Amino acid sequence: MARKFALNHGLNVTRQETANSTFLLHYKQDYLELIDRQNNTAIHVDFLTGALAHRRKFGGGKGQAIAKAIGMKQYKLPLQVLDVTAGLAKDAFVLACLGCSVTMIERNPVVAELVNYALIKASNAEAFQAIKNQGFELIHNDAMSYLQALKSKPDIIYIDPMYPERKKSAAVKKNMQMLQNLLGHSAHKESEENELLKLALTRAKKRVVIKRPKGAPCLSDKKPTTSIDTKTTRYDVYVLT
Repeated sequence: MARKFALNHGLNVTRQETANSTFLLHYKQDYLELIDRQNNTAIHVDFLTGALAHRRKFGGGKGQAIAKAIGMKQYKLPLQVLDVTAGLAKDAFVLACLGCSVTMIERNPVVAELVNYALIKASNAEAFQAIKNQGFELIHNDAMSYLQALKSKPDIIYIDPMYPERKKSAAVKKNMQMLQNLLGHSAHKESEENELLKLALTRAKKRVVIKRPKGAPCLSDKKPTTSIDTKTTRYDVYVLT
């Protein structure tokens, strides 16, 4: 897989000890790891163990803020959710664990590869079968391009623009800084986010949900139908039907 990814994206395959780049993708047996050598930090995605698996077993259910935001109590399941800024798939996985059919869009090839590798590793695990069967897929594409070509409207479009993590955990801050450094110019800018919201409002059946930092202005100055707050996050909900 390492050679295939490198070939597709014009990258080199080398030994870790001889690499001279800041970021490395390390293909391990259990997961794919992205290493930031400059800051001595590494991240990976794992749907079977760790924080995501714990969330699957002991998550907050339909009472948690993200579930309220997409309208899990108002609509019949399974809801079709299109997460157009999937990132490391944390929110997408939460929604899948709640019974939604989730399609993830991620335009950065490295981030998409982290998620894709995790999907491959989880695909045959018994604990993952219900999620796999109801629909949990990743598409490497740009959100605007994908929405413009969309033929069938999903129930919910979910947008989580990247913003600085406010949690106090040093590890979380390092991970967020690492992603920001990696994405750089490829991260969605505010003007793009505004256009993304406008387009999403024409492509969803039931609602569009925007994840924002608490206290941040609404995207595109469009007032949402309602908002759901947590300590650090606000979900702006645009109800269409």
